[in-house]
Amino acid sequence: MLKLSLFGVPQASYLDRPLEGFPSQQHGLLLCYLFLNRRRPHQRERLAAIFWSEYPTPVARKYLRNSIWKARQVLRSAGVPADEYLSANNGNVSFRCSGRYWLDIEIFETRLSLYQDIAGQQLTPEQAAQLEEAVDLYVGDLLEGIYEDWCLYDRERLMLLYLNALDKLMAFHEANGTYEHGLACGERTLAQDNTREKAHRQMMRLYWLSGNQSAALAQYKRCAQILRETLNVSPMEATTRLYQQIVHGQFHPSKWPGHCTVAPPFTLPVDGVVQTMTEDVLQRVHYLQATIEEAKSELRHIEHLISEGMLNSPSSTVNV
Repeated sequence: MLKLSLFGVPQASYLDRPLEGFPSQQHGLLLCYLFLNRRRPHQRERLAAIFWSEYPTPVARKYLRNSIWKARQVLRSAGVPADEYLSANNGNVSFRCSGRYWLDIEIFETRLSLYQDIAGQQLTPEQAAQLEEAVDLYVGDLLEGIYEDWCLYDRERLMLLYLNALDKLMAFHEANGTYEHGLACGERTLAQDNTREKAHRQMMRLYWLSGNQSAALAQYKRCAQILRETLNVSPMEATTRLYQQIVHGQFHPSKWPGHCTVAPPFTLPVDGVVQTMTEDVLQRVHYLQATIEEAKSELRHIEHLISEGMLNSPSSTVNV
């Protein structure tokens, strides 16, 4: 079976034999693109434009032909029946999904889609276990180390799916009294995005529920420091309100029996919910503004390096 791992550093093997030049060489990048966009055929002209846009069309198509040929050779040298997985005619190129293969991102997305409409508190233990198996596939961002434009959208999309799945698992563990597991999910979330304030709040509740008030308060201070140093903003009112409730002993969650599915103990009146939702939106706007400014600064730095001749164009670093 062809085994493909696109989370973290990409890997491809057939019967435990790795594919040569995957994904560092151009044919390997082409295969990555086809694996990622496996559900449709791709016009040769479009592929040529995506990978060799800096060249005239005839030259770009020649490079594409060479990469397809090289990809076939690499597949065959690993013992892969190339025609079972790679389709290439005069008009289109595609990855054949009819062949037997294992692809981590496909398993990840399929499993998460099964539970997308189920709240974390409503998951059964079996469903939560399957969801945890799916998030364990996320060993790193999509195609780590590859910075081509064609993979950036899917990288962000899959990362958000991963973070949302961890949020759901934290809610499950909070509802079922398995607080340590919920805290572990929180740490995984913060390892990916330590400015995710919702995760900090969930961890504050989990620490409190586990009887560790000092850790709950320390989590708030950790959150405040990260937001201040990273985004120059303060915690949202909902986070500060939870902190004050814990400090003054006003946060009294009801007793939660193990392995039950009930509503979270921390509730707000309707107007408080609206206010919290508004604050969430406003903070995301602040985050977006900070991200845009950081991106602008990086672009100006890159432009300066290029103007000074200190940075080559991206195409010069890719093996063709």
